[in-house]
Amino acid sequence: MKISRRELLKLSAKGSGALVLFPLLNNCGLSRTDSRSKEQARTINTWSPDTRDAALLSERWWHEAFMARNPGILVKQLTVPYGNDTVKLTAAHRAGSGVPDVVWTYDQYHYTYGIDGLISPVNDLLNEIGLDRYPAGILDGIRINDVSYTVPFVGFPFFIYYRKDLYERQGLRIPQSHDELLNNITALHEPPNRYGYILTNQAIYDTWNLRTAMWTHGAYYFDSDHQLALDREETIAAWNFYKRLGEYTPPGSMQQSDLESRELMLDGKVAHMLTTTSFAANFKDEDLKRQGAFLYPQKAGARGASIDFNGLAIPVKSKSRELAQRFIKFILEAKNFEEYLTRTEVGWIPMLKDGWNDSYLNHPRIAPVKEYLEVGRKSQETGVIGTGYFGPGPSASSLVKTDLEKQIGDRLVTLEQRPEQVLEWAVKEIRAALSS
Repeated sequence: MKISRRELLKLSAKGSGALVLFPLLNNCGLSRTDSRSKEQARTINTWSPDTRDAALLSERWWHEAFMARNPGILVKQLTVPYGNDTVKLTAAHRAGSGVPDVVWTYDQYHYTYGIDGLISPVNDLLNEIGLDRYPAGILDGIRINDVSYTVPFVGFPFFIYYRKDLYERQGLRIPQSHDELLNNITALHEPPNRYGYILTNQAIYDTWNLRTAMWTHGAYYFDSDHQLALDREETIAAWNFYKRLGEYTPPGSMQQSDLESRELMLDGKVAHMLTTTSFAANFKDEDLKRQGAFLYPQKAGARGASIDFNGLAIPVKSKSRELAQRFIKFILEAKNFEEYLTRTEVGWIPMLKDGWNDSYLNHPRIAPVKEYLEVGRKSQETGVIGTGYFGPGPSASSLVKTDLEKQIGDRLVTLEQRPEQVLEWAVKEIRAALSS
C-alpha cells in the first residue's frame, strides 16, 4: 500500500492519528518509531519570549518564508514569556524531552546558558554568517573562553528618554554628568503631578537602572581576572547615586516592570526614564514632540549603559541541529533580515552592521523614530552586556542564580539601607554562591 507524504501528515494531525496510522505504516514498511523520528527530523521547534503583536506577526512571516523556501520542513513556534524560559528550558534539558531546536536568549543568558550546558557553541555558525558583519564589542561581550553560544539578532540598548518640551520651557541642557542629571531631575520633580525620574525593579530582568548606575561610575561585580571586585569606592558612589534616583520615583514603581512603567512616561507623570529603543514603538505624533533622548552620563574611563538583545541559540539536546542552523542563517540573509526588521517591533534594532542601511532607516515604520534608534546605536558602542563589564566570566552564572541584583536595589531604595551596609551583605552572599 502506498501513502503520500501529504496524506501521512494529514492523518498524523488528527486526534486519533496514532491509531489510524499504525496499520498503514506497517503496510508501508515503517514502524511508528521510524515515522516519528522522520517527522522530528523535518520539524524545527522554536521558543521565543515576546508576546507583542508586531513581534509575533514578524516571527510568523519569518517561519512561513522559511517553509516556502524549504518545502517539507515544518516550523513550530511556542511563546515562552521572559522569566519563564530559563526554568522551562532547564527542566526540558534534564528530562531529555521537549527541548526546542532554537531558543531565543537575552541578557547574560547569552552565555550563562552555555556555561550551564544548556546550549551549544555556535562559533562555526557565526563564521558562516560573517564575523565582520558584527561590531567587535558585541561578540567580545558574549564570548567566554573563545566560545560563543548565541547568534546576536536584534537589540535594544538603554538610554534616557526625557521631556524635551519641559527642558525647552525651563532652559535645561542635556546633562553631561551624573550631578547635572540629578539637577535636571530635581528641577522637573513636581509630585504628585509629575515625578523627576522612575526606577523599576520588579524582577531580575528589571535591574537595568542598578547596572547602568554601576557601569557608568566604573563599578562592577568582577574584575578583568574574573575576581570579585565589588568592594570599591566606585560601588558606593554608584549606589548612592541610585538611592538619589529613588527619591524622585513614583510610589510603588520599584514593584513595576519596565514595560508597565512606560505608560507613566507617556502619560506625562514622569520626566526621565531609562529604557530601550523599543519604547519609541509606542510614540504617537504628540509623543514625538515631547520625548527626547540622550546617553546616560559616564565617569571618565567608565563604560556606558546596559545593552540587551535577542540572540538565537541551539540547545544541546536539539533533535534538528542542522535545520536549526539553516533556519538562523536564513533570517540573517541581508534581504530577509531587512524585511524582518521593518515588520517586527519598532525599536528592535539590527545587531549586524549591514542592517543599518538607508532602506531600513527610511522605511515608513522606522523613519519617524530614527533619532531614538540612532541614540541607541551610539549607546551600544560603550554599553555592557549582562554583568560582564570586562566580558563574560565563569562566575556570571552563580550571580544570576542568586537574584542578588534585585535584592540590592530593593535594599537600597525600598528598605532604605545604607550602601555600605548593603555592600557588606552582598559580598558575603556572592562569596557564598561562588563557593557552593
